[in-house]
This record gives sequence, structure tokens and C-alpha cells, in this order.
Amino acid sequence: MIRSIYLERYKKVLIAACILIIGSCLFNVIIQNNQWENAYSDPNDKEFYEVHKESLTSWDNEKMKEMPFTSYRDYRQRKLTFYGIGSPGSFYTQEGVTFEILSKASNYSNKFPYASNFSYRSEAFLLFFIPLTGFLLFFIDQKTGFNQFLFSLGISRKDLFKKKILYIALPLLISLLVGQSLYAILIHTIIPAPYMNATLGQLITSVVSNFCLLFFMFSSSAFIGAMVGNTVFGPLTWAVYWWMMLSFPNSVYSMGNIIYAAKQISHKQFSETLFVYSVGKMGGHWWMNVLFILLSSLLIFWIFKKYQTISLENDNAYLLHKESRWPIWGIMTIFTSFILNTSFFDPWLYFFSKKNYEQVDVSISDPILTNVVITLIVGCVCAILIFSRKFFKVLSGAFNKLNQKLG
Repeated sequence: MIRSIYLERYKKVLIAACILIIGSCLFNVIIQNNQWENAYSDPNDKEFYEVHKESLTSWDNEKMKEMPFTSYRDYRQRKLTFYGIGSPGSFYTQEGVTFEILSKASNYSNKFPYASNFSYRSEAFLLFFIPLTGFLLFFIDQKTGFNQFLFSLGISRKDLFKKKILYIALPLLISLLVGQSLYAILIHTIIPAPYMNATLGQLITSVVSNFCLLFFMFSSSAFIGAMVGNTVFGPLTWAVYWWMMLSFPNSVYSMGNIIYAAKQISHKQFSETLFVYSVGKMGGHWWMNVLFILLSSLLIFWIFKKYQTISLENDNAYLLHKESRWPIWGIMTIFTSFILNTSFFDPWLYFFSKKNYEQVDVSISDPILTNVVITLIVGCVCAILIFSRKFFKVLSGAFNKLNQKLG
């Protein structure tokens, strides 16, 4: 009965979403292969090299400077090699690393953020679409009144939750895994071996790491969708979270560089390989995959427990579960202030750079004060959102009046 109800409501949309996910991965194979073939068969390539060879350079890690290509063959090999280094800084600071080493498929290091030299267009789509489906998984039923219908059937909420995960969420995640795996197999098969500098095993490892990251983004978005109820500020909360989640890796890497700067480690850059945003040569770290799975499992369990106690009386409240206000306030404040303090303002990196490298006498109170002020502001804003229901009623009314006037 539950299965037929869910399939009747979501079957067409679910099939379309699964086709869209797999199709985006296959479309990316076509795009990248076309780009590579165009570069390979460019009739003006050699003439271009002869005219501009003095200005065409590459980094020489032994001489530690940009050097002209030694020959057209060298230039062409580098141009057509499928995977390069996404962050040049991590390449420049590694001793004994040359292009000849990196261009071989068997050579791999988890210190390097490898990236495709050809456009990976489905990456941005999946980073948006997968979390969006997670958010809508619970939020759409809450706002369309479908929960009222489900709860009136006399079926336990535990079964309703489990079947929603089984019949809706699981097919989406399986289609993601299938699409990414097909991409890895096809791109490895299509690109000729001399230029495909990644093994199939490396690509499949990357599929697993990318899937674990997207699974976490899906689960965390589903958590937001299950916790918020306000029509305006619910989606807005997810949108802000999604935007900040994209900045989160930069914040982590910035924190690593702050630690390096504090320890006066200037000869290397913090490795940017913790988050695998696209399938490629970069496989990430197994312990990060375990962490993503654990965090996702905890969030899903939290949703499962709260799904049993959803009150339809709080339908348009910002937070559907009052007993969860303090922990969610803490998560929102810590997460947001961490990103703002590291990605957008970053007072500590400036402080250590001035103190350790430029030998300038600067006060430690400045970065501390900046962090405290930002955290307090974020905490106050989050408190207003979570604890002030009247505040939301006023703003929601204002938005509704504005929409009526515009409509």
C-alpha cells in the first residue's frame, strides 16, 4: 500500500530525476571526448606552436621557474594529457616531482588535487541537483499537505519513513552511483592510453569518494528539509547552507594553511585532496569517506526520530521541532562562523603572515576580536531565526503581501 502511494505520487518525477542524473554523466563523457578529439586533431596546432613557442611555457620543478617547451612533441603531450594538477601550488612545493612522473597512469599521490584538463560540466549540476532532491524529499510533503494524508492512513510513521527512503531516496542515490561509474568506465575506455594518465582503479576509487561526499550533501539537505517548515525561510536556509557548503572545503584548507603559517612551515601548501567534487584521478582519503558515511547516518537517524513526532500544528513554523532548537542553533552558529572566519575574513592567516614572514609587530587581539565579533553576530542572527516565531510571522506576512502586489 505505501509503495503504491509513493510510486503514484513520485513515479514520473523519480524516473525523470534518475534519467537526468545518469544522462548528465553520459553527456559529460561526450563533451570531454569531443574536447579532447578537437585538441588532438586541431590542424593549426603545430603552426600555433611554431609562432608562439617562445611564450608557451610550463613549470620546471627542478629549476623552480617557468621554462619553454623543449619541443612540439613535449607541448602536445602536455596539452593532451587528460589529468593535471588542480592546484599548482601543491605541485610547485613538492621536491622531485616532474610532469613525466605525473603523466604516467601508475603514478599517484593523494597529496595532489588532480583535475581534468577538459571541462567537467556535470560536476556543477550534480553538486546542486543531488542536495536539492535531498531537501525536497521531506520539505515538499510537509508544505503540500501530503503528510496529513499519510498520517491519516493509520500506518506507522516508522514504516512511512523507511519506505520513503527505500522507494525514493535509494533509487536517486543508485542512479548517481551508476552514472558516475559509467562515466569512469567510458572515459577510461575512450581516451587513448598514452594520454589517459589514470588507471580504472583510480577512477573507481574517485567514484566512491565523490559518491560519499554527495551522499553527505544529500543527507544534510534532507535533514534541513525535515526540520524547517516555513515556506519562505525554509528554502532560503537550504540555499544559504548549500552556498556555504561549497565554501566549506576552502575553509578547511585555509585552516590547514593557518596552522602551517603558525608553525612557520613555508615550504609546502596544505594538501587540497580531502573533498572529491568530481570523478577523476583524485581518489581522496578513505577516512574522509567513512566520516561522510557516519555523519550522514547520524543525520538520517536524527530525521527518523523526529519524523515520529512531527506536529501538524507547527506547519509554518521555522523549526518544526522545538526541542531541537538549541543543538541546531549550535550547529548553525559553529558551521557559519567557521566559514566566515576562514574563507571570507581570514584574520589569522594575515596575522601570521605579517608576524612570521614580514617580521611586523602586530597585535594578536585583532584576529581574536574579529573572530569573536563574527561569531556573536552569527549567533544572534541564528537565534532570531530559531527562537523568534513572531519575527517570522511578520516577515512572512510582508513577503506574502509583496507577492500579492507583484502578482
